[in-house]
Amino acid sequence: MAEGLYTRNPPRDKDPGDQKDNAPRVHANKLKNKDSASKYYGQKLRTGKADNSETLEEKNHRDKLRKQTQKKASEVEKTRKAQEAAKKERNVSKSSVSVSETASRVAAAADIMSDVVNSSEDNRGESAVSEEVFEAGGYVASGAASHVTSKVKNGKYSSKVHGRKEASAETKEAAREKARREIQRKMMERQAKAAENGGKIGRKITEKAEDVVGAIGEFITEFVQDNPAISIIIVLVLLIVLICFGLLSSCGAIASGGGDVTVITSYTAEDTDILAVEDDYKELEEGLQDEIDEIAEDHADYDEINYYLDEVGHNPYELAALLTVIFEAYREDEVQEKLQEILELQYEITYEEEVETREREVEDTRWVEDDSYAEGGYYEDYTYTEEYEYYICNIYLVNHGIDYVAENLGLTDDDIARYEVLKETYGNRMYLFGEDDIYSIPGSREGDSDEHHVPGEYLSDEEFARMLHEAENYLGVEYVWGGYSPDGFDCSGFVSWVINHCGNGWNFGRLTANGLRARTDYVPSSEAKPGDLVFFQGTYEVSGASHVGIYVGGGWMIHAGNPVHYSNINTPYWQSHFLEYGRIP
Repeated sequence: MAEGLYTRNPPRDKDPGDQKDNAPRVHANKLKNKDSASKYYGQKLRTGKADNSETLEEKNHRDKLRKQTQKKASEVEKTRKAQEAAKKERNVSKSSVSVSETASRVAAAADIMSDVVNSSEDNRGESAVSEEVFEAGGYVASGAASHVTSKVKNGKYSSKVHGRKEASAETKEAAREKARREIQRKMMERQAKAAENGGKIGRKITEKAEDVVGAIGEFITEFVQDNPAISIIIVLVLLIVLICFGLLSSCGAIASGGGDVTVITSYTAEDTDILAVEDDYKELEEGLQDEIDEIAEDHADYDEINYYLDEVGHNPYELAALLTVIFEAYREDEVQEKLQEILELQYEITYEEEVETREREVEDTRWVEDDSYAEGGYYEDYTYTEEYEYYICNIYLVNHGIDYVAENLGLTDDDIARYEVLKETYGNRMYLFGEDDIYSIPGSREGDSDEHHVPGEYLSDEEFARMLHEAENYLGVEYVWGGYSPDGFDCSGFVSWVINHCGNGWNFGRLTANGLRARTDYVPSSEAKPGDLVFFQGTYEVSGASHVGIYVGGGWMIHAGNPVHYSNINTPYWQSHFLEYGRIP
C-alpha cells in the first residue's frame, strides 16, 4: 500500500480513569454468590426444568441466516474481485493508449543507446547519445547516458571512442532521420495494437459485468422475497450504475484507440502548406508541358514527328498522402527537393528516331540528241524514281502516376500501407481540392448514368456502332492519370484506345485531349452527330482542351470520368466547360 494513500486509525489505549468507581458492575451482581449464579446460568442456558432444545422455527431461521450470510459473503467477494479486475483492465487500457507516444520515444531512445553499446563502428559519447535521443523526441533519464557510454569507454573499443573525430552534420542528420523513421514505425504498431486492445478490453469488461449482474440477480431473488419494495429500488440503481460503468469503460478504451486510428488516416500538415505544395507541383507540371509544346520547334529538321503522350496531371490527394508518409507535418519549404524527385519518377519523356528508306517520283529535264534539230538535239521533261532517307521522331510521354512513385521511392511496407489508408480516407480532408474534381473523387454526379441506352437509329452508322461497342466494354473502369489500358484510363487514354481498337482502321497512337483535338475537324454544335468527339476546357489547369469524350447523340457522351460512364453534357457543369466538337476524318 503506497504511503499516504491509505492509513488506519491506531487503537486508542483505554484510560483507567474512564471507568467511574460508582459504575454498576453488572456481571459482579450476577455472580456475587452461588445461588444467584446458578439461577442466572439456569435462565441463560435453559438448565433445570426449562426446555433448552431449539424449536423447528428457530433452527430453520438460524440455517437460513447462515446460508444467506455465506452466500452474501461469497457474492460480495466475487463482486469485489470483478470490480478490481475491471479497474485494473481499464487502467491498463488507458496507460497503453495514453503513453503510446512516450513508449515509442523511449523505445527509440533505447535502440539508440543499445547501438552505442553494441556497435563497433558507430560509437558515441554521452553528449552524442543525449543529443540523438533528444532529437528523436525522447529523453534520457538522469545518469542513463553516462551509464551507457561508460560501458563503451571501458570496453575493447574505448580507444576508438576516445580517438574518434566529431561526427559530420550529414552523419548526425542521417542518424536523426533513422531515429525519426523508427519512431514512426513503432508508433504505428502501438497505435494499431492500442485500438485492438481497446476492443478486447471492452469485451472483457462487458463479460465481467454480465457475471456480476448474474450474481446480483440471484441475490435479488431472495432479497426481494423478504424486502420487496426497498430492495427492488436499491438493486435497480446498483444495476444501472454497474452497466453504465462498464459501457463508459469500454467506450473510453475504444475512443482512445479510435483517436490513434484517426491520426493514422489523416494528413498531419496544415491546409495552407498542403495547398501551397500542390500549387508548386502544378508549376513543375506546367514547365513539363511547355517543354512538350516546344518539341516541334526543337525537332523541325525531322520529316515527321509523332506524339504518344499521356495527359500531364496528378491526383492531389495522392500527392498529399505520399508527402505525409515521408515528412508527416510537412512545410512548403522543406519538400521542394522531394517534389522534383517525384516529378522525375512520375513522368518519363523519351525520343525515338526512325530512318526509313523510301522511294519518290522526281521530275527533271534532260537533253536528248537529235540531228534533225538545228541545235543537234532538244530538252525534255521526264520523271524517275529515287530512294531517299525519311527521318521520323517519335516522342513518348508516360505519366506513371503517384502510385508508381510510391512503389519506387524506397518506402517500407508500413509506409506503403499508410499511404494506401490515406488514399482511401482522402486524409479526412476531402474538401481540400474542391467538390468539382471529377478525376480524383469517384462517385456519381448530376447527369451521370451507367445504364444509358443509345437509340437504335444511331447505330445504323457502322463506324459509330463499332466505336460504341468497344467503348461500352470498359464501363466502370477506374480513372487513372496517364492510364491507357483496360486496367485504368484517363479521358484521352480512353478515347485514344477506343479509336485505335474499334476496327475502323484508325491509328492515332496515344494522344492527349489537345492532341486529339488537333487530329479532328471542327464541327459546329448544330451539326454534331454520334461518333464525333466532344472537348471541354478548364476541368483542371491546362491550356486548351482538358477533357474529351465520345458523343453518342441526344446530348450524351461516354467518357472516362471516375469511372468510365455516360454523362449528359447539358448539365451546368459540362456546359460551363464546353469547348467544341471534332470529327475524325
